[in-house]
Amino acid sequence: MAEISRREFLRMGAVLAAGAGLGPGAAEALAAGLERVFTGQKRVVWLQGMSCTGCSVSLLNSDEPGPVELITQVISVVFHPTLSAAQGHLVTETLDRLAEAGDFFLVLEGAVCPQMPQACMVAGKPLTELLPPLLRRAQFVVTAGSCAAFGGIPGAEGNPTGAMGLKEFMASRGIPVENKLVNCPGCPVHPHTMVTTLAYLAGVGYPAVDPATLTPNMICSSSVHDDCPRFHHWQKQHFAEHFGDEGCLFKLGCLGPLSRSNCSHRQWNGGINWCIRAGAPCIACTSEDFAKRKSFPFYRHGEKYHAVAYGDADRKGTAT
Repeated sequence: MAEISRREFLRMGAVLAAGAGLGPGAAEALAAGLERVFTGQKRVVWLQGMSCTGCSVSLLNSDEPGPVELITQVISVVFHPTLSAAQGHLVTETLDRLAEAGDFFLVLEGAVCPQMPQACMVAGKPLTELLPPLLRRAQFVVTAGSCAAFGGIPGAEGNPTGAMGLKEFMASRGIPVENKLVNCPGCPVHPHTMVTTLAYLAGVGYPAVDPATLTPNMICSSSVHDDCPRFHHWQKQHFAEHFGDEGCLFKLGCLGPLSRSNCSHRQWNGGINWCIRAGAPCIACTSEDFAKRKSFPFYRHGEKYHAVAYGDADRKGTAT
């Protein structure tokens, strides 16, 4: 494994801090956290529940640090079902040893399905059996994406598996979530959200979170609506009627007021673009209600075809 200098850790910490809108003091703390993960002081085990693996793919789209640097040098991953070569009994033995030793970070991608355990197996064992001992022994637990955080698409109305988010599953098994579980929603989760959260946990400790959703305030404190580049159109009640039109995308189904994320600041694919800038309405993929109701589509032709399910009082952002 190649060496990374203290200066390089500080540079990466500064990039992460700037992307999360944190002050200069946070850069050094994040750098220290990255260094601890890199040196193996903080081990990470990544498990997958009911998911499309999109959050893992998103993680590999990381830049500053890049994907190769991230998975070979920055994050000390003990096991990842997509990236690791271990299979079968080697996986269960590794997870058992990890549970006995403790002092590790557990990342879960995908929903948990207690009503149909056989729908999600890991190394021949139901995920619902593997998780509890790891959850109890992990120092911190982080969900990667909305499926793991809130149930997401697998937890949509009518799903027979009973798919649910990790907070709900932990509560059902009597496992405390306070000062332990951090939800990083998104479909998929932004790679820098994961790296920033892991670095903060390692360098500082448990972050300030929303008490209801357990999402970190440093990343999910304002709504997409508040920071939308088309906000001035909304103020003037100038709405786009068709895709490609100028104007606020509210009547085309934009759910920006319900989505708390920093997409507008960090953007995607190395800061190249994001949904609103590309002309697509926000579908609130970071919301705890994302994809839950089959009666509510991601896009609408207009308010006359579907009642708007929220009002200005439902906005959770910082604007008044």
